[in-house]
Amino acid sequence: MATERILLTGATGYVGGTFMDRFVKSEEPILKAITIDALTRTDDVEQKLKETYGDRVNTIRWPGLSDLEFIEQIAANYDIVVNVGSGFFADGAKAFVKGLARRVKPKAPAPWILHISGWTNLGDRPLTGVAHPGRVFDDANSRAIYDWSKEEDERRPWPQRTTEIGVLTLADELGVNAVSLNAPAIFGEGTGLFNKQGIIVPVLMRYTVMNGYGFKLNDTANFDWVHVEDLADAYILLVKIILERYDRGIGYIPSGKDGIIHPSVGRVLHTEIFERCLDVSFAEGILPREDKPKEKTIVLKSLQEIIDDVGSGMVDLAELGWAGNKAMTGTVLPRLGWKPRHREEAWAKDFYDELKASREGRRGYVFDSCIGRKA
Repeated sequence: MATERILLTGATGYVGGTFMDRFVKSEEPILKAITIDALTRTDDVEQKLKETYGDRVNTIRWPGLSDLEFIEQIAANYDIVVNVGSGFFADGAKAFVKGLARRVKPKAPAPWILHISGWTNLGDRPLTGVAHPGRVFDDANSRAIYDWSKEEDERRPWPQRTTEIGVLTLADELGVNAVSLNAPAIFGEGTGLFNKQGIIVPVLMRYTVMNGYGFKLNDTANFDWVHVEDLADAYILLVKIILERYDRGIGYIPSGKDGIIHPSVGRVLHTEIFERCLDVSFAEGILPREDKPKEKTIVLKSLQEIIDDVGSGMVDLAELGWAGNKAMTGTVLPRLGWKPRHREEAWAKDFYDELKASREGRRGYVFDSCIGRKA
């Protein structure tokens, strides 16, 4: 039977909302025939989705990733699940796989889960463990990445990595196709209806504006990056391949333990991000301020300082994110036909766009309070 609907998590999120918007607005005939069933939690979200997208989006109320039986039951109705809501809840993500496994039948193409994960999975630990400053993970050898990730997670578990490994391992065991897009730093304005902002550039821009300087934990920390629209397009491409090909992409799209894919476009040092934040802040007259450094400055901080400040109190998040080498190379997606449109020019422009969004109050905090003015 032809696929008529796909199941989506994360419809209100940065990536999920952008995926939904670009999917529904696509002119590809094979996509125009598909309805997205979006898992939602509130009346206002459901109303806004229906008002905007009409019958191309159907909403399904759900309690969230903690209700494993509900997830299994709902996933059992689909051939494709796009799970871009969160990569940190292993049991919930694996429940989608278990539900899809109920659809596995002899001589029939197995269903797919398209999962999201992230760059901290690949980070070294230069402050509390072993540094690998020259290491680069290429998804052309995805099985090696899986093997390393599994071993690393046994040594020092990280919830996002634990989830990715759990999804891919279970999918292989149950005969489900699974691919995980291990996303780098995502930038750009989202096109969805709700959350439109990324994390890295907004967080570091806010830090710069508030403190008048940048920070570093070492000189080797880095980030690969991708624009949110290009990341959404990577998921759309995978869905399109699965729908169009007679083999449903099986053997063409890497899957399971071979299914870690890097949607990477560019790479930058952590310090270079702060250099751009400082350049924009000085150029726009936000810095320097009377009580802040008069020159563009990046200050060496201790791990504990960053854990308390921008690490959400988590040692792993602070070290993997702000100190780790997370270099990745994306070979698979270009081979499949992915053509990201947002490159160096868009990356550079995003810092101006981010400062503008902050000043206009589109970032969930009061800009004036960041620069010492009374709101």
